[in-house]
Parts: sequence; structure tokens; C-alpha cells
Amino acid sequence: MKKFLGIIAVMAALSALSFAKDNKLDEEGASMDTSVQVIVPEDMHTQNKTAQVRIEYTPALDEVRIYYTCLEVSFKESEARETIHQCLNDFQLEKNYYGYKYMKADRLSYKKNARGLKQATYACQVKFQR
Repeated sequence: MKKFLGIIAVMAALSALSFAKDNKLDEEGASMDTSVQVIVPEDMHTQNKTAQVRIEYTPALDEVRIYYTCLEVSFKESEARETIHQCLNDFQLEKNYYGYKYMKADRLSYKKNARGLKQATYACQVKFQR
């Protein structure tokens, strides 16, 4: 009896797992494309020579994750916030969005790059509105 209940539990878990993969549906019931586009802005609006900005855009969800990365010794949080704000405004105009709101609190993390230098990464996640 225990084996039978175990088999039923495993089958239920597998069917729930296969259903969870297909739950991203749009209004018509068709599966949504949740692919992510990685965009590097041409104008990064920063004076920091070590800074890089990367935007990860999910068009189906109108969500953007934006990352500001530079060497730790030249990192200033106010400069990172201002750079991200200006890049988001440029992106908003380019993609014809009305506005955006922050989905999570901004994150700051430190790690070493391939050359062994400490880098600071400031990240934001926003949802755009049409």
C-alpha cells in the first residue's frame, strides 16, 4: 500500500512540474515569449572610465533589470543611481513607454573580476508602463 501511495505522489509531482513550465500565458491563452534581450546603451551618462551599464529587457513582461558595474575604488552610489536613472529615461523614450516603477529595492554587491580586481555592481529592477 505504501509503494502504491509513493508512486501516486511521484506521478502527481511530475505532472505538476510539467504544468508549471507552461503557465506563462497571455490573454488569448497562447504561450508568452519570455526571452531576455541584453542591451548595452551607447550613451552611458557617466564620467567614470571603468563604469559599464547593462540592461536586461523582457519585452513580454515590460520588465528591465539594469546593472551599473565599476571598480570598487571609483564607485559612488549617487553617481550609479543618477547614471541608471538617465539610462532608464533614454530607454523609456526609445521604447515608447509612459513611465516605470521600481519592483524591488536596489542592490549593491561586490565581487572580483577575472583580473582579481574588486568590482561594485549596483542593480535595479523596474516595470515599465504603457
